[in-house]
Amino acid sequence: MKGGEWGIYIALYFWLAAMGGGAFLISLGFKDRRTRLLGAWLALIGIVAGALLLIVDLGQPARFWHLLVGIHPVSVMWLGSAVLALSGLGLFLLIISKEWPEWLVWTTAILVLLVVGYTGVLLMATSRPFWSGSPLLPWIFLASAYTTGAALLVLFGNHDPRLRKLSFNFAIIEVLLVIAHLIWAYSQAKPEVNSLISGEYAWAFWSFIIIGVLIPLYMEAQRKALALAAALVLLGGFLLRYFIVYAGQLGVMRF
Repeated sequence: MKGGEWGIYIALYFWLAAMGGGAFLISLGFKDRRTRLLGAWLALIGIVAGALLLIVDLGQPARFWHLLVGIHPVSVMWLGSAVLALSGLGLFLLIISKEWPEWLVWTTAILVLLVVGYTGVLLMATSRPFWSGSPLLPWIFLASAYTTGAALLVLFGNHDPRLRKLSFNFAIIEVLLVIAHLIWAYSQAKPEVNSLISGEYAWAFWSFIIIGVLIPLYMEAQRKALALAAALVLLGGFLLRYFIVYAGQLGVMRF
């Protein structure tokens, strides 16, 4: 986040942490250890990869370390980094444990849920008009985490029809929330919203709608190429975070 500009590494971090975290939260609804363990691994990998991307974006690893060890309870960045570290620890303990104590499962689930949702809070805290124009960003990211998390589990071989139904339902909720956010924020962020509808980032917005949502929904309804549909959902999850991060900084950065 150099010079106040958030770029591709931040969008990737939001995406990786969300789909891994979503996969873990969804996996807790299954009884078999294999699915739960897969969900924990996917979340841990997403969180660790996200942390590495944050370090790269900061430019100096020492800055990330100072962010963790310095106690700043009123800082959204510090709180997010602390939750990120604690959720990674909880996931690691679950992975190495033969039995999963209920207290550890619930504690880790809450921490992962916070990781998934806090990214929206982090954007809103910057007070940029497009990001703070409505209170819906955390809910958009949460819905997207469940959509992409379910799709990720499908890609890893879990063909339980409940996963496809979950991804289907949350994809619809996600789109409705995005539309509501654009309408809500329009009065404060007209240039940013217009950049998505017909401007600089329209390619990302409409690709998200068509390739990341509508085509997978059609393929799911037709029961066709479900693995490909899941992959398109994951692509849509990245495009969502890409256009939210970049449109929110319209006129500030070009990368």
